[in-house]
Amino acid sequence: MNAHLKKAIIKRKEEIIMEEFDQILSEATYSTTETVERMKTRYTEEEIEQMRTSEQEEISRLRAKYEESNIPEEEMVKRELTDNMTQIINLINIEYSGLIPSARLEKLNSMLDGDSIIVFNDENDTHDFSINSESGKLIVNIARLGITPNNPNPDIYTKMAKANGSLPHELFHMIIQMLKPADVADERMIIKTADGETITSRGMVGFILSEGFVEKYSLEFCEKHGIYHQVAPQYLPYIDICNYIMRKYPKVNSKTIFSLDESDVLGLLEPEEQKKYHHAEMVSYAVRHKGKKAIQVLSTALEKSPINYSLIPSEKLEKIKQYYLEKNSKLQETSAMSPEEKHTL
Repeated sequence: MNAHLKKAIIKRKEEIIMEEFDQILSEATYSTTETVERMKTRYTEEEIEQMRTSEQEEISRLRAKYEESNIPEEEMVKRELTDNMTQIINLINIEYSGLIPSARLEKLNSMLDGDSIIVFNDENDTHDFSINSESGKLIVNIARLGITPNNPNPDIYTKMAKANGSLPHELFHMIIQMLKPADVADERMIIKTADGETITSRGMVGFILSEGFVEKYSLEFCEKHGIYHQVAPQYLPYIDICNYIMRKYPKVNSKTIFSLDESDVLGLLEPEEQKKYHHAEMVSYAVRHKGKKAIQVLSTALEKSPINYSLIPSEKLEKIKQYYLEKNSKLQETSAMSPEEKHTL
């Protein structure tokens, strides 16, 4: 083949890949409401109906299990989440224990040892359901669980179904951690909008990767083991970005994913890809977290944010040092696996 022709073919392949990446990134800049609406282009009516049916079956199961129990709602939620969490964590240990940095796995397992689920009922608190990966605490506000425009006053069984459906995603945040530890996050988003606002955020660079990989692996895990879960449609475009990266950059795979962070992943991307990723992420941040519309974003910039290490307590610095030593050691170990080993999952 003529050398110039071969070069032109390679260049066109790269252009096609970049065009694909542009399209995937654009999907990530839609609002959650718009993304939910666009689910109709991703799933068939039959698949969407199956999701609804699965949720109704879970609600019926919970009602049959607890309707005659006569225990307080807070205790009911805590008991159900404890049972569900025990099953999921035990299966994570069986499937992934050799791949997860030991400190993360220990923190995940410690959730089974103590009072790791905090349940409260406060309508004045906007929090609903999340996990604190630093403390290993699951935090649940019953008052905010499961509320939708179509169901502003869900019953306790609907609320518990929502909690069970979100639990796998939250637990996978304990073992897939793309964001840098908060104290040493050294990049800051700067987003200027048409209404004159300047939005800044330190420590959120890589949140698309974080939510995308967590949702991807928790969904695949639940499908494999028959665990009830609910798809978080707002993260589907993020999964597409993660899948693109995994296809193009084989160093990001099912073996290494538990010991990678955003700098490991984004460092693999071509400079133009990195630039486009960061812009899309900042637009997505403004839309998803600050209630803006993508069209309102005038400019985005990523700025280095110097860390004053003298303000960080020595014991915390030591923990961060150990975090990176262990993460990098595990990454080196998993990256050294043979191709055969890498494709066993």
